[in-house]
Amino acid sequence: MPFFSPPARRPTRSIGPPGGVTAATCARRSGPLAAAALVAWVLIGCQAPSVGRLELWITDGAGGPVTPARVELLGAGGAAHIAEGALPVAGDCGWLPLHNWLGRWTASLQMARRLAPAIRDPYAGADHFYASGPVTAELPPGRYSLRVFKGIEYRVARREVELRRGETARLTVELDRWIDRPAEGWLSADGHLHIARPHRRFDRLIALWMAAEDLHVANLLQMGLSRDLHLTAQRRFGDESAHRHGATVVASGQENPRSHVFGHVILLGARRWIDYPESYLAYDRFWREARRQGGVTGYAHAGLSGGEQALATWGPEGLLDFVEVLGLGLHYYGLWYELLDLGLRVAPTAGSDFPCGPGLPGRERFYARAQPGGSYRQWLEAVRRGRTSVTNGPILDLAVGGAGVGDELRLDRPGEVAVSGRARFDPERDRLDRLELVAAGGLVVARGSPAGSGEMVLEARVPIPRTTWLALRASGVKRGEEPVRNSALRDTFLGYLERQRDLGLVPAEATVVPAEGQAQVAAAHTGAVWIEVAGSPPLARQPRARRLASAWLARLGELEARLSDEGIEALAGFPGRGDGMTAEDLLAARPALLRAIRAARGHWHAETAAGSEPDTDTP
Repeated sequence: MPFFSPPARRPTRSIGPPGGVTAATCARRSGPLAAAALVAWVLIGCQAPSVGRLELWITDGAGGPVTPARVELLGAGGAAHIAEGALPVAGDCGWLPLHNWLGRWTASLQMARRLAPAIRDPYAGADHFYASGPVTAELPPGRYSLRVFKGIEYRVARREVELRRGETARLTVELDRWIDRPAEGWLSADGHLHIARPHRRFDRLIALWMAAEDLHVANLLQMGLSRDLHLTAQRRFGDESAHRHGATVVASGQENPRSHVFGHVILLGARRWIDYPESYLAYDRFWREARRQGGVTGYAHAGLSGGEQALATWGPEGLLDFVEVLGLGLHYYGLWYELLDLGLRVAPTAGSDFPCGPGLPGRERFYARAQPGGSYRQWLEAVRRGRTSVTNGPILDLAVGGAGVGDELRLDRPGEVAVSGRARFDPERDRLDRLELVAAGGLVVARGSPAGSGEMVLEARVPIPRTTWLALRASGVKRGEEPVRNSALRDTFLGYLERQRDLGLVPAEATVVPAEGQAQVAAAHTGAVWIEVAGSPPLARQPRARRLASAWLARLGELEARLSDEGIEALAGFPGRGDGMTAEDLLAARPALLRAIRAARGHWHAETAAGSEPDTDTP
C-alpha cells in the first residue's frame, strides 16, 4: 500500500579510532625492539586508542544457541549506535515501478543499493539494528544501555554496559520467553510485507531478518498497478518461492489488484503472478485464478480502502478466504463482522505493511494453528480453514464446547455451550483493559479485570438459540512505546482515507484513527468458532443478515451511480499516484461491472426477502 516513497535513511554508525589504528597495531608495525617501536610510534603518529570495544552475543535462553534479534544500543544523550556486522536490511515502498521487460536484474540493483544496517523503530523512537550472530561496536568510553527484542513471545532484555578506553567488554544477552506458541501448535506470520526478493541471494538474508522478529512465515508481496507496473519484485511465486531457514519460511505473494475503487487484494500461494491489466477491476477474475492455482485470497486493510463495494458485488460468490483486520497501528473489525454475519467463513489476518506502514516486520501479526516444521502449503490450508488469531502483543485462546478457532460445533437443539477464553500478555509491554466474547450481532460477555498478572480469563455458559459464530477479542494500551505522532506517512494515509470518504468509497465511520499524543493500542482477536444448530436457519437467513443485505444493496446503488458518465469523471485518476486508473479504463470496465452489479442485486434482494425469525441480536 505505498502512498509515497520514503527517503533513504543514513544510518548512524559507531565511530572507530582515527584511521582505524590502535596501539596494538602500532606495536606490530614497529617490530620487536622497544626502541624501534617507540620511534615508529612517534613517526607514524600513533596514539593510545580513544575508544572501547563491545562484543555482543545474543542467545535463546541460558546456554542456548545464538539467535537473531533486534537491538537498540544507546549512548550519552540517547544517541543510537549501529554495530559492525549488523544485518543489512531494506524494504520497498515504491522505489521505481518496474515494467516486466526491465527484468529482475534492475530490481536486484535497487535492492542491493538500498540495503543498510540501521532501521527506524517509530514506537521506540530510535534507530535499531539486527544481529544474526556475534557483533561488535567500537565506541567512545562511557555507559551504554541495550534493549534486545525478538518478536512478541520473548521478554525485552535490558542491559547496561560500561566501556573503558582501550578495553573490550564482552556481553552475552540471554533471551527469555514468556510464552511458546509453536509448542502450543500456533505459528506466527506477517501477512503483508513489501521487501523485494528478485534474486535467491537475498533469501537467507531476509529469512534471518524475519527470524530476528520471531516470524515463522513472512509473506513478501509484489505490488501491482493498473498499467503493468510492478513494485517489490519477487522472483518466483507459490511453493517454488518458499525458502526455509531454520523455523522461518519466506514466501512470495501479491498485493494486486490494488485500486482506489475496490481496495487492495492480497493473494498468497498462487503458483504465478496474476495480472489482468485489460480488466483490472474484475476482482472476481483474480480470485478465481488464484483459487485455481491453489492459492488463498484476501483483502489488505479491509474496511479502509473501498472493499465494501467489491464485496457487495462479488461477495455472494464466496471467493474470499481472509481479510486483514489489524495493521498500520489500527484494528478495523467492522467489515469482517459483516462478512461473518452474512455466513461467509472468512479468516482474520494481520500485517505490518512494512515499510509502507509505520512499524517494523511483525509489529502486527497473526497466528495460524499449524504444525511446526510443516510445509508452506499446510500453513496456507490452516489460513483457508480460518484457524487464525491476530495480535500486536496479547495472545488469545478460545474453546467453545470443545471446539477451537476455525472449527464447527454442531448442536442437535438450542441450548447452552461452555465457553473458555483466555488472554495472556507481557505486562511490561501491554496493559489489557477488556476481554470480550463477541457473536453474530455484537457483544455477549465482557471481563474488565485481570485474574492475575499477565492473564485475563473468561468462563461462561452462553445460550445458543440459533446458528451463530463466537470469537474472542482483547483491547488495551501498549506500554513503553512512543505515543501516536503524526508523520509524513501518517498524514498521507489520513489524507488518502479522507479523500476516499469524500467520494463515498468507505463509510464515514470506517475507522477511528487515534489522535496525536494518544497511547498506542494493544489489540488481539481470534477467528470464529462456528455453531450450527439443527433446525435453525443459517446465518444468511437471519434478521441481521437481512439488514446487512439491504445495506449492501445500497452500496451497489452507490457504485452504479459512480459508474455514470459524471461519476466516472470524479472517480478517475484518484488518488493521483495510487493506481493509475483513468476515465478510459473505467469506461472500458463499466459494462462488465454493471452486469456484475445486476447479478449481485438479484442475490441481495433474495436475501432481504428470506427468513422469518424475530428481529433480535442475541446469539
